[in-house]
Amino acid sequence: MQNTPEENAALVRRFLTDVVAGGDTAAVDVLLTEESTDHNLVFGEQQGHDAVTTLGWRVLAGADVGIEVDSVVATHERVAVRATVTGTHTESLMELAPTGVSFEIDYAWFCRLHDGRIAEIWSLPDGLGLLRQLGALPDQPADQSHTDQDRHPE
Repeated sequence: MQNTPEENAALVRRFLTDVVAGGDTAAVDVLLTEESTDHNLVFGEQQGHDAVTTLGWRVLAGADVGIEVDSVVATHERVAVRATVTGTHTESLMELAPTGVSFEIDYAWFCRLHDGRIAEIWSLPDGLGLLRQLGALPDQPADQSHTDQDRHPE
């Protein structure tokens, strides 16, 4: 039996709050299919629900991650979520030693559901924003008019 869009939205919200923000790996068995896949554009693809629990978003902040859902759009098979993720960089990330710096980034998830569980996730974190906040990249110039001239000289 197919879930309603409202049930699918609630399921994905629960995944984000219980698993991603709450670290409840036991909930994975209920929320994800055995062969679930996360197509994460920053941290790479992970397959199988055990691997999905160790994705970059869990490594980002250890136990300190918070998620504020900004908007959700759901159908009978798909759910899209736009959220703000906050946390503190307490574990290694892409060879960057823990900085103890707090961060706030935009994040989007697109999920495909099958038989009432999440089968696929497309994760779109603001990786550049995260790295800038952690001091791994220089800040973006406030006035970009000079960069436009550099790219298109007259």
